[in-house]
Amino acid sequence: MSVSQTFPQRLRLKSPSQFAEVYATGLFEADQVLVINLRANSLPESRMGLSIPKVCGNAPIRNRWKRYCREAFRQQQHELPKGIDFVIRPRKGAKPDSEAVAHSLHKLLQRAASKLDRTS
Repeated sequence: MSVSQTFPQRLRLKSPSQFAEVYATGLFEADQVLVINLRANSLPESRMGLSIPKVCGNAPIRNRWKRYCREAFRQQQHELPKGIDFVIRPRKGAKPDSEAVAHSLHKLLQRAASKLDRTS
């Protein structure tokens, strides 16, 4: 039996209030590529939101960032910690690279999960 690797609507943060709740917690992890703001949720799944500011580049570059982040989440969603809402933001000056984004996302979410465990 194969595991679904889609990225359905229920796994996305969409409304401004959902983003505001994540930012309000003040918890974040960062490395040279990404910054991830996070908070625990009561759901059995993790949900992702993207915030790609204009300082990251023009529209095609920002769209590339979004595509790489969504793909990294989609491929790793079954290995990632459950019950976390997080917002991904690229670092200013970082260049979009699919392998670097995937590695960074995995590493940061593992660190973030342990940080959430310590605070709860």
